[in-house]
Amino acid sequence: MLCKTACNLMDRCVNWCLALLMAAMVGVISAQVWCRFVLNDPLAWSEEAGRYLFVWISFMGAAAGVRYQVHLGIDLLQKFLPDRAYRLGVVLVNLIIQVFLLVIVYWGFKILGIVQFQESASLHISMRYPYLAVPVGGLLMLINSLRVSVGAIRKRPLDHELRV
Repeated sequence: MLCKTACNLMDRCVNWCLALLMAAMVGVISAQVWCRFVLNDPLAWSEEAGRYLFVWISFMGAAAGVRYQVHLGIDLLQKFLPDRAYRLGVVLVNLIIQVFLLVIVYWGFKILGIVQFQESASLHISMRYPYLAVPVGGLLMLINSLRVSVGAIRKRPLDHELRV
């Protein structure tokens, strides 16, 4: 029960973060377009900020995609295989994904130690913050992939309903 509540809270936080990141990116890019074409005085920092926001959106969105199981997949096997064999396939595929994500998270955190002293060109922030999207997104994807596996084992797949 506690785990389900924590997972639901995590889902809501990821969804809200995605909404806020998207709103920020739209705002930054809109300000850039306005300043460049209307005021004829482009912002120096907006392209870099938009790029870093897009990186965060990509990794957080991938985590949400794993949770809601909306990534590309072949559902043809679900129609032809018996239920038990299909669920075994889901678990095996997610096991491969989890091994890959463990490598991504490990090296993502390792690279933070290297880039923490680098500064971005326009925003003058530590490059740790843009690079942090990789291990954070990977960790969220790993948690969600484990949830999908457990749901397949217990014959209780995760619902696909988006909660905000």
